[in-house]
Amino acid sequence: MPSDRTTVTEVGTALGMLGLEDLDEAVHSRTPVMRSLSPETWDRLASLRAGGAFDTEFHAAWENGRAFLAAADGLRGRLPRIVEWKGTGRAPGDEVAPVDLRVDHVYLVSCKYLSDILFNVSPSHVFDYLLLTGQSRSARGARDLLPGGGDWYAQAEPGANGTGLHGGRDGVSAPGTPPSLLRALPARATDLVAEQRDALGDWLRPGWPAGAKAVYEQLSRAVARASVRRWEAAMSVAGGTGETMLWRLLRMGSAPYFVLGSSAARSLRLRIATSWDWRQRFRLLSIAMAPQPAGQPRVGWDALVRDRVTDETTEISGHIEVRWSHGRFGGPPEAKGYLDTPHHLVPGYFALQ
Repeated sequence: MPSDRTTVTEVGTALGMLGLEDLDEAVHSRTPVMRSLSPETWDRLASLRAGGAFDTEFHAAWENGRAFLAAADGLRGRLPRIVEWKGTGRAPGDEVAPVDLRVDHVYLVSCKYLSDILFNVSPSHVFDYLLLTGQSRSARGARDLLPGGGDWYAQAEPGANGTGLHGGRDGVSAPGTPPSLLRALPARATDLVAEQRDALGDWLRPGWPAGAKAVYEQLSRAVARASVRRWEAAMSVAGGTGETMLWRLLRMGSAPYFVLGSSAARSLRLRIATSWDWRQRFRLLSIAMAPQPAGQPRVGWDALVRDRVTDETTEISGHIEVRWSHGRFGGPPEAKGYLDTPHHLVPGYFALQ
């Protein structure tokens, strides 16, 4: 089940496209135009609307939907016949755009909370496979998930995967945890068993013990450098001019889609160009990646782009953080990509007209 906030944001945006005058009328309409909404979802939506806790989110989403209905880039005032909500369903194939709604089988819409997060995938999917969508999910993530040596920290920088364990295992104890479980930690994180990972994660939640933080920061820098080397090696083999890498980083593909996002203070309404559109309008001058100092392994990237129409040059920047997916020493490593350049300044992210 999606979170209540997600339900309100995504379905509320869809309801705003229906041309109804009143939000409450739309919530209680149970219109057949809205596909893939169960009776239970309609009930939950009505309950959330009556409760008032998500009043700001409801109205922001509603206004985004109304804006899309009126926009020349969008529906141009034409009422939709079918609006489909993806909900928590995973796309059966590979998907470039983070789509939440599909309107009349044509318009693809992503509903976000003005998040700077571009993607959350396995590290090898970024640094080895260049975010290529054609690889199977199991194949591209297997190298990060295999136990006993499949940890990205160990792969990226072999020999550095003590991950700070030896800096804090002596004299370790945690409330409610048998001291022996933590005192007998192995030297390498890849050798931790599930119970040790859980206990260590709980114990480290307030912060690192003396000596361990510096060791982990050293590891993070080493893994960031190694990740850059892996990325550059993959780019030299399959990266071409770097143009396709930039498109994948920015979630651009062969089909246009729209981002209708909101926060308590403002809304974000964008049309995301296709790679075809982008190449007609812009030219990539350079793209580079480099390790960045941070508490986690962090790799930054910068691209220099020229507008073919105005001849203006724009720099786009972002970064990727490698971290455990469920807290320190928890689940498999993940690579979370962030956009550092404001959305409205990114070439190919056009304000909804």
